[in-house]
Amino acid sequence: MSCRQLIVICMAVGLVGCGSAALQTKGPRIAEAVSDLPEVNLPEVRMPPPTRGDVMAAYRRIYGTVPDARDNLAVGKRLADLEMQVGEENDVAGIADPYRAAIALYEELLSSESKDKHDEVIYQLARAHDVVGDAGAARSYLDRLITDYPDSQYAVEAHFRRGEMAFSAERYGAAAQDYAYVVDQGADSAYWRNSNYMLGWCRFKEGDLDLALASFFVVVGQVFGDSEVPERGAEELLDDVLRVSVLAATYLDGPKTLAQHMQRLDRPAWQHHVYERLALEYKTRERYLDSVATLETFIEENPLDRRAPVSHQRVIDVLIAADFPSEIRPRKEDFIARYGVRSEFWQVHGADARADYLPVLKTYLNELSRLNHNEAQASKLAADYLEAADYYEQFVATFPEDPTVAENLFLLGEVYTEADRHGDAVGAFQRVVREHPTYEKANEAGYAAVLGLTEVLATVDEVDRELWQRVRIDAQIEFAMTFPGDDRAAAVQADAANALFDLGQFDQSMQLASHLLRTHTDLDPKLARTALLIMGHGEFELGQFAAAEAAYRQLLGLPDVGESNAPVQEKLLAAIYKQAEEAEAAGSVDTAVDHYLRIANEAPGSELAAKGHYDAVAAIEGEERWGEAAALLAAFRSTYQGNELLADAPKRLADLYEKSGDVRSAAGELRGIAATDADTEVRRQALYRAGEMYLQIEDAGEARAAFEDYANTYAVPVDLSLEAMQHLDVLYARAGDESRRRHWLTRKIELADREGAAASDRMKYLAAEAQYVFAEDARRDFDAVTLSNPLKKSLQLKTTALKRTVAAFEKVTEYGVQQFATASNFQIADLYAALSVSVLDSARPAGLSEMELEQYEILLEEQAYPFEEQAIALHEINAQRSWSGVYDEWVQRSFAALKALNPGRFDREELEVSYVDSIR
Repeated sequence: MSCRQLIVICMAVGLVGCGSAALQTKGPRIAEAVSDLPEVNLPEVRMPPPTRGDVMAAYRRIYGTVPDARDNLAVGKRLADLEMQVGEENDVAGIADPYRAAIALYEELLSSESKDKHDEVIYQLARAHDVVGDAGAARSYLDRLITDYPDSQYAVEAHFRRGEMAFSAERYGAAAQDYAYVVDQGADSAYWRNSNYMLGWCRFKEGDLDLALASFFVVVGQVFGDSEVPERGAEELLDDVLRVSVLAATYLDGPKTLAQHMQRLDRPAWQHHVYERLALEYKTRERYLDSVATLETFIEENPLDRRAPVSHQRVIDVLIAADFPSEIRPRKEDFIARYGVRSEFWQVHGADARADYLPVLKTYLNELSRLNHNEAQASKLAADYLEAADYYEQFVATFPEDPTVAENLFLLGEVYTEADRHGDAVGAFQRVVREHPTYEKANEAGYAAVLGLTEVLATVDEVDRELWQRVRIDAQIEFAMTFPGDDRAAAVQADAANALFDLGQFDQSMQLASHLLRTHTDLDPKLARTALLIMGHGEFELGQFAAAEAAYRQLLGLPDVGESNAPVQEKLLAAIYKQAEEAEAAGSVDTAVDHYLRIANEAPGSELAAKGHYDAVAAIEGEERWGEAAALLAAFRSTYQGNELLADAPKRLADLYEKSGDVRSAAGELRGIAATDADTEVRRQALYRAGEMYLQIEDAGEARAAFEDYANTYAVPVDLSLEAMQHLDVLYARAGDESRRRHWLTRKIELADREGAAASDRMKYLAAEAQYVFAEDARRDFDAVTLSNPLKKSLQLKTTALKRTVAAFEKVTEYGVQQFATASNFQIADLYAALSVSVLDSARPAGLSEMELEQYEILLEEQAYPFEEQAIALHEINAQRSWSGVYDEWVQRSFAALKALNPGRFDREELEVSYVDSIR
């Protein structure tokens, strides 16, 4: 039934009259008739429309009288809705309990027989209770609506409202379920955006920040849509979502988390807003490096995004604001690399996009080119120069029409020059001359090109030399003719003449020299003298070195014109040196040596004199005249101290002395190497070899000093450290210094014990040998103890010495060296035998009767017998070694001892007892 029909009913009821009887008699029939009428367009009547009070009064009169339950429910619901409107107004007016009537009527409607549209009633009840602040009742009705009417048109809103209540009650898990339901119903719902927003907050409150971000970013995406501008009216929501998103990101991995979410969202067009907001948040907190990391993450994730250069510049701005100067420069360098003329960004974007950042790019190129240039001039590293050159080149390529291109080209030439990239430098300088001839330093560029070609010429292969010489000569002539007023033009032209002469182009050379003399009437005397030197140099170039020497001597006799004769002197020395080389090549070694040494007579202390002396040593050495070579090399070292050629002189002298038989001098050189050489391994080998040489000439004192230095300095290689100790053992033994000898015996034992299972056979042998010496010392101590009365006391001392001695010999056997094992076994057995004899031969107490003496001797025999038996058992163990083919001195002595101790038992089967068990 429509509202219009209900109004008609009310009006009809009003016309019938007052009283319930009339409503009961007439009402139902009228209601039935009206309910079946179709919708009609009533004629406009000029009467005031009924007020809401009139309508509500009419609804109250017919409510409960309509026979059709559904119609009656519709009347009641409409009346309740109107009561809600009144309640809202009363609530605003501050009237107490404003919704009581509406709530009572809605609850009454729920008890009606008709269940039609009960979901609407329940919804309104929930709404009414929510408005009056009865959250429990409101939530109860929402639960009922959701449970009983899951397909209701109010279900989505019910879930949303219940989620709101749960969120307010801090029941974030329950709220998340309701919000998630709304989200799952699709974006058509009016509550979809807010549910995503609140779902994000629920997850945020529960600590599931990644899921929270996923929900928040759905909201951001919906606010922006396909545009880069947010939806009008949603600015406040967007600001709040970005605020909480940034907060969540800071709790996670910041920009890394952001990048992961943007990747999942396929890097939406609005993503830069989130990155910028996070960067701003970090900056506000003074977490500058995190702010930088955020912007740089956006750049790394979106290198070709048009906003990347802006973000990059913001990075630099943040670092400037944070005063991190060391971090700024790398970002400027990266800016150029990412967005400069050689970058992919440059190729992808057009001039409109580049125009946004070209002024910044220009500033950075200017700044970094100069900065790198200055640093390169300080470091002198080619790599630093080339870095500066790269920025100059990029500037020229990026801004070809800029007024400063000529200056940048000039600086490019300079930096290439300083980097020893002279070919590249020449190209830059010549571009200045040819493309910018009016530039104030164009003449400097032309001259620099000549200098650069000179450097190139010094490094090219012989095959290309003539070509580059021609190029250089052309550049020289171009400079001299283009800038004739330059003070250097005449010198450059003279040099070009010399170069042509060097190429064998005598006519052209002389023509250029003649032009120089003709056009420069005030030509510097030095240049005039240079022109006259051309013929003198010809002799040298033709290989006539003796004639060249004579010519140079003649030139040196010319009157002084203020020109330094040093170059002529150098040529003279070179001519002598060349004569020496020729003589040596022809096999005339003595003649060559005379020439080499003659250079020092002409220019003592000169570099060539030193080289000649050194080459003379090599020539004599090549003839295997070791002693002469050594004497000459020693003289060189004395004369040219500090010369770089002396780097290997000690090693070379040591070798020459050794070859000549002067072992002591060789050893002395090696000792010097061992003390001063920078290489540890060289020092070690030299020291050991020196010790060997001192042994060779039987200089025990120097040998001991060398080997002691070695053993105390070099623990590895272990085998040579051991041999040094062995040499010291032998040397101190020969010197009769038993105290020092035992020090080195102990060192050998300690070394073997330290190596353990890794010890070599040699190491074990020397350790056993050393330990045997200490065992013999113990044996001597044992022998020195005599048995006297009272026997018990002296016997205790004797047995204590026995145990020490046995232990010493036992340690010898632990090294597993057969020679010392059999010796030690014999010595241990002999110790027991000696103890037995000592007991039997001990002094008898005085004053014993004959019978007492007899009993005492029986007691002595009982004491001595176990020692003798032990000695026999141990000798038998040694004798058993003969079964394995061991029949050394000590095995033989054990056989002899067995015969003496007990001949009757000697031939029986030997005891099956281990050595260690036997002595226990």
